[in-house]
Amino acid sequence: MNRYIINVFVVCFVLSLSFNSFAQNKTIATTDNQDSKKVEAIGFEDPLIPQYFAVDSKTQTIAVTDTSENTIDILKRQGKNFVKVKSILVDVVAKRHDVAFIYKPKSVAIYENNVVFLASNRDSSYIRVLSMTGENIYESAHFFGAATAFSYDKVNKKLYIAGVNKSGYNIFELDVSKGFHNMVMDSVSTDRSVKLNYQIPKKADEIAKHDPHGLGLTVIAMSTVFLALLLIVLLLMGFAKSLKSIQTKRALKASESQVADKNAETNSKPNNIKDISGDEFAVIAAAIYMYNDELHDEENTILTIDKVEKRYSPWSSKQYNMNVYRRR
Repeated sequence: MNRYIINVFVVCFVLSLSFNSFAQNKTIATTDNQDSKKVEAIGFEDPLIPQYFAVDSKTQTIAVTDTSENTIDILKRQGKNFVKVKSILVDVVAKRHDVAFIYKPKSVAIYENNVVFLASNRDSSYIRVLSMTGENIYESAHFFGAATAFSYDKVNKKLYIAGVNKSGYNIFELDVSKGFHNMVMDSVSTDRSVKLNYQIPKKADEIAKHDPHGLGLTVIAMSTVFLALLLIVLLLMGFAKSLKSIQTKRALKASESQVADKNAETNSKPNNIKDISGDEFAVIAAAIYMYNDELHDEENTILTIDKVEKRYSPWSSKQYNMNVYRRR
């Protein structure tokens, strides 16, 4: 019965976990689909994630971020191969010890025949626009925050720059309505004040928001504790039952072996003592007497006592060990 209860409990627990994971995956998938539809509706040129390669099919140009050399390389097709047209140094790396303040390329893209790349260090970032041949067209002001990616909204002519901080992420916005050569930072956001500063809420704040009185948390905690106690009790009961059955089997085996030994002894003994005759008893008694008589040989019981004399020696006299006290 206890084993059946344990099996039912385990099956219910596994089913609940699988149902919760399925529901979470379905919710995440639905959210992702909705987000992708929103992005397509807004008109974003590319997702807001870092890009290390950018390709323009019309001009057969490729922009690549070279993190080892800290450069942006522009490649163009010549015949069947691509040739490096220009390499733009993002920031000087040689003989510098302030590694945290070195600007490094984070993302690159090609918009409207312009190569746009993002560079950032630990505290600040900037956007630079290049021509397809690598000439510098525009460089934004260095804005606060370690940005990692950007995306272009071709419908609203906005360039969004996103970066991660310790407690969330920041989003800057640049107006590209006058072209990439004359981008303007949004009036709401400045180099120190961003368009959106999202703070990731803590788990305690989320729980307090959904359960202000703590009733749900109390129920979950108590149910978890009692469920764990119930599981421990069932396991202990099953263990005790199995241990008891093992001991019972061992006791049965021992008793069966003892009974078998007793039966063997009774079978080996004669069935009736009266079957032995008197002559046989006499022979047995005589044999025992002769055996006991031959155990020891006859010995002379003569005791010899010699007196040992010891010569007197003053070395063994105790009086010489005593202190002599004289009266005055």
